[in-house]
Amino acid sequence: MAKRIGIRFGEAMGAGSEDWLWTEPEIAIGEMDGPVGQALASLMGQSAGFSRFFCLVDGGKQVKPVTLMVPKVQLKKMMDVQVYGGPVQAGIADGVLDAVEAGIIPKAQVEDLCIIALVWVDPRLGDMKDANWDELYRNNRTAMKEAIDKALKKKPSINELLKEDRRKPRHMYYNQQKGKWEL
Repeated sequence: MAKRIGIRFGEAMGAGSEDWLWTEPEIAIGEMDGPVGQALASLMGQSAGFSRFFCLVDGGKQVKPVTLMVPKVQLKKMMDVQVYGGPVQAGIADGVLDAVEAGIIPKAQVEDLCIIALVWVDPRLGDMKDANWDELYRNNRTAMKEAIDKALKKKPSINELLKEDRRKPRHMYYNQQKGKWEL
């Protein structure tokens, strides 16, 4: 019998060629009969503007491990739903399958595990007709696989975090050279 993982958390940033093509999945992964499975079942209800999506590979083929994608922004227009229900959902689903294919998630455990993926993409994408949807898909796919890898390998370690120079903020909105936040 495979070792139980309980609950693990991970995140990754998918860098885009434009700032609106960045993505950020944050995940909880664990057993279906544990806290992640219970949370997933609780999240299945819909509320206005905050849809959840089971990640599908094409129509009618749910990815394994079962993955529930929860947008971190309110979906106000049909285009918002199409962005999340199209290239974002497909990227997240293929990122999960990439993790299985790479052996990060053992194939023998795919029926026993589940994933909740909180996903952020730039809300401006809902107003763009000519965004690079293929890049958005790729960024989500790559970031999802990385988030799973980090979660299951417990990365970054506390030692890695503590050895960094913390005298100044280390954040994407903080300009180290100028010594100020750029919001």
